[in-house]
Amino acid sequence: MDFDLKRRLLLKVSPPSETDSTLWIHCASVGEFNTVKPVLRELIKEFSIVLTYFSPRAKKYIEAVEGFYNWSLPLPLDIPFLIRRFENIFNPKALVIVERELWFSLIRFTRCKKILINAYAKGNFIERLLIPKYSLILARTEKDKEVFLKEGAKKVKVCGNLKLVQEEFPRLGKRKINVQGKILVAGSTHKGEEEKILRIFKVLRKEIPLKLVIAPRHISRAEEVLNISRKMGFRSALRTSYQQDWEVLVLDTLGELKDFYHLADVTFVGGTLIPLGGHNLLEPAFFGKPVIFGTYTSKVKDIEELLIKKGYGFKIRSEEEFTKVALYLLKKGFKPSEDFTELAHRVKECYLWNIFSELKQLP
Repeated sequence: MDFDLKRRLLLKVSPPSETDSTLWIHCASVGEFNTVKPVLRELIKEFSIVLTYFSPRAKKYIEAVEGFYNWSLPLPLDIPFLIRRFENIFNPKALVIVERELWFSLIRFTRCKKILINAYAKGNFIERLLIPKYSLILARTEKDKEVFLKEGAKKVKVCGNLKLVQEEFPRLGKRKINVQGKILVAGSTHKGEEEKILRIFKVLRKEIPLKLVIAPRHISRAEEVLNISRKMGFRSALRTSYQQDWEVLVLDTLGELKDFYHLADVTFVGGTLIPLGGHNLLEPAFFGKPVIFGTYTSKVKDIEELLIKKGYGFKIRSEEEFTKVALYLLKKGFKPSEDFTELAHRVKECYLWNIFSELKQLP
């Protein structure tokens, strides 16, 4: 994996010609970048944006996207003098961090104003140490706000989950697929989940014409998942193979999961059948799709509660329960009682209003 060490050591970073009205935005990886896009779309109208990321897998994806930033770079190594040097190079008016990138030197040694957005609390030592350094925290829930205030936060506002705001729509384009029958899409899966999904798929296919799309959380596992599927007897293909005669399609591309959620009849979101805490349950729901997930949802509790309340979420406790719920949804169909458009609009406006209000106080 390319760690981009020279740029993390600031050996290949050239100072920009102009650094007036610059904001530093930091996100961990692809998911956080996609989450903050609606905010970036508005901020870049007023500021120059230097965007940093941590995950090496984010590099190719982020650098292929235009219109949301002026510069994109890997986060410098979390060493005080490197963090200070990066800040001196770009001279940002403020540092905006997405979700939980609680790097010690990044937060303790930057001099500019710091804002934490789409924040959720865990109530641990590192939070108590770093949270007081933020001038503003925009939290997901009232519970998060209570914890942050106990940890010494200066100012906390509750805006909801920014993941609710989806502004990019399916674009399969030249690589669109032709599918007869219904589709089950299993997104962001991990080792130990695919075998369970494939066993469930085998049972479902006895009852109804069905295709399965699996998107492993890490596309480096695509070949592994493909081999598991083939060993279980399914005609299987990788997305990049352009093969049409498949029963199981494994995504080995970045950025297309959302497109396949849009095509799905039923969806499953991974990291929930094994103790990882879950991934973004909101993406399929945004397109009006039912969302099945397991019991391991510690990272997405607020989203879980929202989806169940709105009738989009189906929490299962066994493979048998998964099969029954999926079969019911596939046979009966799914008609959502409401969409997320209005709620998403309110969430977006809350984030933008609070961020711009804080930035207006800058010299």
